[in-house]
Amino acid sequence: MLAKYKNKIITELNKYSYLKKAFLIFFIIYLLSLFSIIRANFNYIDDLGRVMYGYSGWTDFSRYTSTILSYFLHADTYLTDISPLPQIIAVLLLSCASVIILYIFSNNKKIILWNIVAIVPIGLCPYFLECLSYKYDSPYMALSILASVFPLLFINKNKWLFSVITIICSIIMCTTYQAASGIFPILVIFYSFYIWYRNEKNNKDILIDLSISAVSFIIGMIIFKVFLMRPVSDNTYVSLTFSNFIELIPNFFNNLLKYYSYVVSDFRKLWLLLLLVITISFIIICLWTSKKNKILTFIMIFVTLLLSFMLSFGIYPLLNKPLFEPRAMYGLGILIALMCLMIANSSKFYILKLFYIALVWSFVAFAFTYGNALAEQKRYTDFRVQLVINDLNNLEIMDNGLLKLIQLEGNIGKSPIIDNMPKDYKMINRLVPTTFGGDWSWNIQYFYSYFKIPNIYIDYSKDLKEMNLPLLKDTMYHQIFGDSNNILIVLK
Repeated sequence: MLAKYKNKIITELNKYSYLKKAFLIFFIIYLLSLFSIIRANFNYIDDLGRVMYGYSGWTDFSRYTSTILSYFLHADTYLTDISPLPQIIAVLLLSCASVIILYIFSNNKKIILWNIVAIVPIGLCPYFLECLSYKYDSPYMALSILASVFPLLFINKNKWLFSVITIICSIIMCTTYQAASGIFPILVIFYSFYIWYRNEKNNKDILIDLSISAVSFIIGMIIFKVFLMRPVSDNTYVSLTFSNFIELIPNFFNNLLKYYSYVVSDFRKLWLLLLLVITISFIIICLWTSKKNKILTFIMIFVTLLLSFMLSFGIYPLLNKPLFEPRAMYGLGILIALMCLMIANSSKFYILKLFYIALVWSFVAFAFTYGNALAEQKRYTDFRVQLVINDLNNLEIMDNGLLKLIQLEGNIGKSPIIDNMPKDYKMINRLVPTTFGGDWSWNIQYFYSYFKIPNIYIDYSKDLKEMNLPLLKDTMYHQIFGDSNNILIVLK
């Protein structure tokens, strides 16, 4: 009996052996593309605090799954820097998610390079590069994608099982990174359209699948909201509260327009042009290959795209104070990948496939550019910080043994290499953070915590600029004002 089940399992696994090769290809593509980011060894924003003090801090935004898994991954509640392991795990999770999407939307049960390339924007969309820049957060952000994709494996299985898994995965997504909240709905909408225009299910069954998906997803979100979500003040950089019912819809569309204004600003003109051509190609191929009425197909395409573009940023447009950082916008990569995959599935129109290949290659090249930009910003920051420390070290007042209030004014900006890039590389400026200055708490962290400067403390409750402190040092890069108890550093 045991041998019978063993043979059955082996036979079943052999049906999916082609996915092993696909997983390996995805892993290699993602890992190679992210090599320059990993090599930069850049402590990205929150990483500065976690490397120095070993805290998790994700429970402040109800990311309990991230906190629990981090304790296992780091083998302690004190989170030491174990990079690049977390980023490699993120690549593994992205590869799993990519394979699942390949399996769900593929016509042929074999490796087709066209299809693999089409899915790459899931992990290499420029917006998700910020997530992969974090040494600590990256695996949990990648897990939010996998949790959103995983339920689709069961959509054609037992309905109750699909519903339960969707609820559980929705909760996991919410407790890892809520920016992924639009991914599952987009996948379900695209899959329903994919099945409909290929006439693989009747309309009733498709509506049942859509209903179960929607209800289960909403239940998961409600469970998170009612039982798990911790309140966050609207005074922080992002809120978790919604507008009142009357203002909710106008607020949603205003925020959605702002998100897409960032997309237009962030994406290079070449990317926008290619994305437009890909969208048109998607419409053409779906109309051409549809087994349904062409007019009705066009309407369904329009509805699919409209809903998907509206859901690309998840629930964030509904918030009173959404997060507009790149890491909050990676749902757009799923939409791009699904359109590319639909084009790839066509056995004709090879010329149209060249456009999404060009876009994917542009994303790969940008990933290398961005990683090297991080390395240059790190080098420039070290240079500027060392200059200030050396000048402080030569000041007599630093030897008086008194505790001194120290403040920074201005910031060093970006490395000259980044400043010298073409104007349409605005995305680089959004992704590479400022790293030394007095205008943001993370700009102070490296200087203040990493060099054991004696007898200093940071406090911005009073403004040292108003004290008319004497000038102690004036260089090409900064000025230092101070007395025996106060030091003001003005960065040029």
